[in-house]
Order: sequence, then C-alpha cells, then structure tokens
Amino acid sequence: MALTHIKIAKDLQELTLHGTKEFPVALYETVLRLDSMDFLPLHWHKEIQFVYVKSGRVEYRVGADVFILEEGEGLFVNASSLHEAKPFQIERATIFCINVNPVILGGHKDSIFATKYVLPYITSNRLPYVKLSDQLAQKIEFLAKLLQEQAVFYELKVWRELLVIWETILSQSMLTEEILDPAIIVQHDRAKEMLDYLHAHYQEKISLENLAAYVFLSRAECSRFFKKMVGITPFTYLLHYRLRKSMELLRDSEQSITTIATTTGFSTVSYYIEKFKKYTGYSPHVYRKQFFDKE
Repeated sequence: MALTHIKIAKDLQELTLHGTKEFPVALYETVLRLDSMDFLPLHWHKEIQFVYVKSGRVEYRVGADVFILEEGEGLFVNASSLHEAKPFQIERATIFCINVNPVILGGHKDSIFATKYVLPYITSNRLPYVKLSDQLAQKIEFLAKLLQEQAVFYELKVWRELLVIWETILSQSMLTEEILDPAIIVQHDRAKEMLDYLHAHYQEKISLENLAAYVFLSRAECSRFFKKMVGITPFTYLLHYRLRKSMELLRDSEQSITTIATTTGFSTVSYYIEKFKKYTGYSPHVYRKQFFDKE
C-alpha cells in the first residue's frame, strides 16, 4: 500500500488508521517521485515507525535534522516526531514504512512491559529518531516481507520480530543514553505551534507579524527559528502548503481551478497557476488530467 497523499490534521498529525485495532501494524511500500511531487509531507503520528530504503536515496527531515538514507539503510522514527521524506538527487526512490502502535510491544498500559520497556522510550524527552545498523535494517526488510506475504501465523512472526528489533534497540542503548535537553523539547513544541497556526489560517492573508506574535517571538527570530526547524522560510512553507492543498483538491474534487485557487489562499488565479507550474512542472489543468489518466 502506498502512502504519499496522506491526510493530516491542522496540527500535522496524520489521520490514517494504521492496521486494525486487533493488529495495529501497517506496512506501506511507497514510491517517492520527483516528477509528480509524491513526497511524504511534514507530519507526525502517535505510532512509532520503522523505515527501510528499498531503492534509491532518500532525504529525511526529522525535527531540525536533515540526513540522507542510502539504499539498504534503515531508520527508527519515534512517536510524535515531525518528519518528512523525498528523493535525493534521483527521480524516484522506494521505501518500506512500518507503522506500529506501541501497544503491541507493551500490552496494556500498566503492564511491566509497557511501563519498563516501552513508554519511557517514546516520550517527548527521548530521541526523535535513530539510524539503524545494517543488521537491524535487514530485519526491517524481513518484517516488510512477512507483512507483504501474510503467510500462516504471520501475525505471530511479525510480533516476534518486532520484539527482537525493540530489544536490540534498547540493549544497544540507542534510546537510553541520550535524553533531549528541555530547550530542544520546547523548540519542537514551538515549531508544531507555528505550523499549526499556518495550517489553520492558510486560506487567509498571513503576515510574519501575525505568526511571530502567536509564538511570542520577534519577526527576525521567528523567521530564523522557523527556517532552522523546517528548512525553509515561513512564507515558502506556506506557499508550498497551499500548493499541496490545491493538489489534493485537483485530485479529489471537481472544483474549478479558479475556485481551488481562491479556496487555498491565492490572491489571483494567474499567480496560482504561475506558482503551481514552477512547483510541479505542470499547469493545474495538466496535473489534474495526468493524475486521472493514471487512475
């Protein structure tokens, strides 16, 4: 199952239900494409996530950190961590993402497994991500194959492998040696607040003064801090967010391009078309037609 056009709430929490209540584990084999702007946008979720790069090279951002994952490498993304992914210096890349509700590792919240071995390591004061060793990366690939094939007893086998992976992460002190500085936790929370504000008001006219006042920063510090945490300026992010929202409407609705431009906060249709073409390489009309032709 692919998961690039994910649904996210205004606070960037992903709204996808991963797996089922009975078996809260979900595998997504996702192709990231530069040509159709199929990226994993900035988001977070309550589940922990294991990533394996099946092919290509992927640029990941987790919080303020940006790094490259090569083919065959793996990654652990902690719960509630802001992250995004896109191909790096290549037209397309394929990744396995396995989203896991921590309850499958710890059982009920008062069990010794949850209180001693799971919950302390997925709280906001722990590392937001860990690059996985070659051995662990291969285990993620094997886990993905189990979930793909769904052979007899696969749920038991997946559960067993997850416990082995988790025990290895803890025994190698990947999440235990470092605890985030409280100042960094504040930075992450402030970044989420700023993004939340932009998402809530993207259809309106937004000034840097509005955003700065919302998080009690000066205009200069607001812009500097945002670029440090997100990688681009607030208004570049806002423009891209508006364009991505318009892409959703082009794919999922029959609204006119004029209506979509207005709905997503663009002052004029001509400006929207100009920015859309620069961002995607296509006009909105061609993008919509190309998407439905693929369908």
